[in-house]
Amino acid sequence: MTTEIKFTKKYFDSAYGPYYKLRNPRHKWVSFLVEIRKYIAKGSLLDIGCAYGLFLKEASQYFECTGTDISEHAIEHARSTLPQDIEVFVGAAGSLPISRKYDLVTCFDILEHTSDLSEALDNIYVLLKDDGILAITFPVYDGPLGWLVNILDKDETHTYRRPRGFWLDEVSKRFEIIDYLGIWRYFFFHRYYLNLMSRATRRITPAMMILARKLVKK
Repeated sequence: MTTEIKFTKKYFDSAYGPYYKLRNPRHKWVSFLVEIRKYIAKGSLLDIGCAYGLFLKEASQYFECTGTDISEHAIEHARSTLPQDIEVFVGAAGSLPISRKYDLVTCFDILEHTSDLSEALDNIYVLLKDDGILAITFPVYDGPLGWLVNILDKDETHTYRRPRGFWLDEVSKRFEIIDYLGIWRYFFFHRYYLNLMSRATRRITPAMMILARKLVKK
């Protein structure tokens, strides 16, 4: 069973300071949705690690949304700001209830925090419907900028500080990878957030998105 890390308000204040929304602007979520909707345009969505629900707010224009997060603080905040038809609940990747299956599971900058990645991916596999889509993002620590990512990453809850090949291998054990992109991202001057998706430079970017389809076991 995954050991839960308590992501309290203190964690969010330490990690983001007063800049949570500035570091998670609308254009970031829209760029994610543009890529995701190339492979799935509608259906049921589970956002694992939904935090304050900013992605859910954007995604609800296209999908029937549900969100979950390990942080009780984050879920309380999400409930207070999201429309009532978006269900959110406290839960951790690796031990989420499987009473319902989804057409799309998203997991943005979450899996690197897990204590057991295999358990988390197995849980996601069961949560997806046959031919369902998985979309994940994560930092990577290889390539010409890997050393800089490692220096700038002060988050002690990042248990998986791995190269991009590691993530591609782990995901491909359970899913068919249908696309992957690099992400250029940085927060400038406590005001501007760069989020640029790129296939051309995906081998050198400091972060990645993988899009994959559930492989049906026979």
